[in-house]
Amino acid sequence: MDSPDDVVLPSPLMVITDRARSLLALPDALRGAAQGGARWIRVREPDLDLFAYIALCHVLLDAVSDPRVTWAVRPSAYAMLRTAYPELRLSVHCTERDALFAAAAVSTLVGRSVHAEADAFSHAAHYLLLAPVFATASKPDAAPAGVRAIRDAARSGVAVVALGGITSDNARECLMAGARGVATCGYVLSAEDPADRVRSLLVGVTSD
Repeated sequence: MDSPDDVVLPSPLMVITDRARSLLALPDALRGAAQGGARWIRVREPDLDLFAYIALCHVLLDAVSDPRVTWAVRPSAYAMLRTAYPELRLSVHCTERDALFAAAAVSTLVGRSVHAEADAFSHAAHYLLLAPVFATASKPDAAPAGVRAIRDAARSGVAVVALGGITSDNARECLMAGARGVATCGYVLSAEDPADRVRSLLVGVTSD
């Protein structure tokens, strides 16, 4: 894979979906997030089988309908969605079990979720989604890794995106520790105004 400096991420901010945590209907929340400047959305929803997942992706992609947004999807859904939406920006985000498969099977940006530190699979991704960096309500029993974990993961030679308890107050801290971007779920989706939350996060990750 390319070096971290060579990898071009769609945005320094990734918004991750979670139907259960969205205050608004998920299509409305993501439409608002895109209006606020979100340009990278990961459709997660691990409880859905492939067909239900693809059906949800159709709903979300049609609802947002913004060609500036890059959608990160499961590797198993990538080909079908690429065929259905040839004009949209699509990337792949993987779990541990399918990271190597995804990297070999598609020619696009590939990301992988990791916990606490990078491992032997890190070379199979362009970026690592490292979580949880800070305490998060979605995983109350998980010990936060802290910004030191960002520094350690960055040494793997892969771009790092920080996840877990990310807010407009600490997003900049992650970049200062070596992250190339941050990711959030509940902070944006639980808001009455997702667009405003996205704007506040973008200030933190784009200001010098």
